[in-house]
Amino acid sequence: MLLHQQFVRMAKKYGDKIAIIDKTLGTRVPYSRALIGALILSSKFRKYDKGFIGIMIPTSAGCALATVGALMSGRIPVMINYSTGAEKNARYARKKCRFKTIITSKALLEKINCPVIEGMVLIEDIMAGISTGEKLKAALISKLPVNFILGNIHKGEANDTAVILFTSGSEKDPKAVQLSHRNIVADIEGFGAYVGINSEDVLLANLVFFHVFGLTVDLWVPFYYGMTMITYANPLDFQTICRIAREEKPSIMVGTPSFFWGYLNKSEPGDFKTLRLMVAGADKCPDALRDGFMKKHGVTLMEGYGAT
Repeated sequence: MLLHQQFVRMAKKYGDKIAIIDKTLGTRVPYSRALIGALILSSKFRKYDKGFIGIMIPTSAGCALATVGALMSGRIPVMINYSTGAEKNARYARKKCRFKTIITSKALLEKINCPVIEGMVLIEDIMAGISTGEKLKAALISKLPVNFILGNIHKGEANDTAVILFTSGSEKDPKAVQLSHRNIVADIEGFGAYVGINSEDVLLANLVFFHVFGLTVDLWVPFYYGMTMITYANPLDFQTICRIAREEKPSIMVGTPSFFWGYLNKSEPGDFKTLRLMVAGADKCPDALRDGFMKKHGVTLMEGYGAT
């Protein structure tokens, strides 16, 4: 089972269903359009060197589809940490993994005051350069049977590398960690079976995709099961996250204890009442935080730390 192949299957099965609600851009992308977008990006990415391709885009529809498109093209996405030292991290990743191209965002670079370095390609420029012919070709391919589409994108084995992530580098230089399709699928299926995930669930995706927690649960779990994901680029914008939860009514949300403290403090009673599953990971969840969510929202904040 390859991740991008499963995305294609779900996109064909749930064509009219909303795949991504991008709250940063204010757009709603159905699975049919997500498939077209991924096919277009896949075609664009084939023009770059084979092997690794950097992805440095905030949590958004753009980042999700760029990641899928990279795999469809046979490239392996290298997820780059832009939260601190983006330029340094980008240069380090290119040198460590020996690749040239980094797909990034002009809006992100301006926001974090990161210069455009050699090899960076702006996703805004890619989108602006898409011709009518390219759109029509991708739209036509997207209407074809699943097996035909799968035959026209990258094939491979379950043990092939699906992504490169970097360790924090708190003690030494960050290590480039290879995760295979099999690695990620095993986590998805284990998580999904334990909590009973299905296609009707709606996931609030606020974590970054350059860490394994966010990449696995917030990106691939929704695409694997044909769910709707709600993306927002800044998990530290506590008040906005609470408003999004109130407006969009997600059923699943994961995060870190520090983020959940912020959401608890900035939320109004009932903001998170639609959540049937709320999981804290990356650090141990304090009992006081769990008690706070139960009292304010009637939701059980589950312990995810140590589960993997």
